[in-house]
Amino acid sequence: MVVKTIILAALALLFVLPLVWMVSSSLKTVTGVFGYPMKWLPSNPQWQNYRQIWTDKDIPFLKLYFNSFKIVILSIIGCIFASSLAAYAFAKLDFAGKHFWFMLLLCTMMIPSQVTIIPRFMLFKSIGLYNTHWSLILPGWFSVTAIFLLRQTYMGLPNDLMEAAIIDGASHWTIWERVMMPLTVPAMVSLTILQFISGWNEYLSAIVFLLDKPLYTVSQGVQFYYTSEAQEFNITMAAATSAIVPIILLFIASQKYFIEGIASTGMKE
Repeated sequence: MVVKTIILAALALLFVLPLVWMVSSSLKTVTGVFGYPMKWLPSNPQWQNYRQIWTDKDIPFLKLYFNSFKIVILSIIGCIFASSLAAYAFAKLDFAGKHFWFMLLLCTMMIPSQVTIIPRFMLFKSIGLYNTHWSLILPGWFSVTAIFLLRQTYMGLPNDLMEAAIIDGASHWTIWERVMMPLTVPAMVSLTILQFISGWNEYLSAIVFLLDKPLYTVSQGVQFYYTSEAQEFNITMAAATSAIVPIILLFIASQKYFIEGIASTGMKE
């Protein structure tokens, strides 16, 4: 048992070291990032690196945070609403070809998201959503993974609850809203975390559909500093560190529900 603990601790340390180096480099000077011998704790922390990126005139991180939170929150709300309704239908309703349509839906998971870039570009360009945040928000409303996770959760809920509500005269909308959906909170928390991470880190769609700097997201901001002519890696690391803070805080605050939600998705088929 002690040997296993030591091995796991060593592996965990290997995973954490790059993050520690990133935070350490964000507090150094340009020349200090690759200085030798390496100093994990800089003697003179350069806190102005963070002040520089948060108050930058071109793309201040405060604005980037606002844009990313706006996109992610609206995407999550739409995704949870649409996916929960679809999952309820696939799990609890009987209609012709239900299993066929669900399997067909699962097959779309094998299609790389990069394949849809050109069709989405042509669509958003034609309807006037190109170079707007809606070009990133709307695709986030439709997630096969979210439907699958929530369907598995609904499958684990007893049908007696739905049958009792039907006897009382409740419609399917009422059953979903007041009976079934409140029981899927752990799964929805897990889905929220997964969608938040996916939306927050989205880079390819952002660089394709967002051209103006006032519309940039956090991922674009990190890339902006990385590809700048000055190549100030300490500033880049400060931007990268700022970018991961919301994800870490979200996971710490909701890890209990996240683990419970993921574990419950395979309870019943």
